[in-house]
Amino acid sequence: MSDEQTNEAPTQKTTKSIVPSKYSGRYKNGGEDSLAQFIKSQCTEDGNFSFRRFFQLCRDNDLPEEKVAHYEGQVAEKRHGAEGRARMTLRNMLATIVRKHNKAKGLDGVEVELNLPKPTLSGAAKAAADKGEQPAAA
Repeated sequence: MSDEQTNEAPTQKTTKSIVPSKYSGRYKNGGEDSLAQFIKSQCTEDGNFSFRRFFQLCRDNDLPEEKVAHYEGQVAEKRHGAEGRARMTLRNMLATIVRKHNKAKGLDGVEVELNLPKPTLSGAAKAAADKGEQPAAA
């Protein structure tokens, strides 16, 4: 047996992402729906995502200041996974507003019409919704 041959198992690739690998492709680069495209157009600066612009966009669209400030602080502290959590959570909050009003306000103050489909439920959320739709036994 030569020095080059070993019985070691190949090293597993590690990732810093908190997103499970089965979902990573779906959310790569912030997604592809109309809101994701709007956020990218508003928050890209010099070819990179700007959290400064993103947090301002959230404020301009009336997200609760305490939520925006919470995630802004985590990103500033460089906490593990904070950037992804901030983008995901605040984006979902923006989506709720967009679904309600069919528009979002850009950083320039101009309102942009956006249509987002209602999210489809799956897993536990779907089971709970289905259970809630069934009439109670008399």
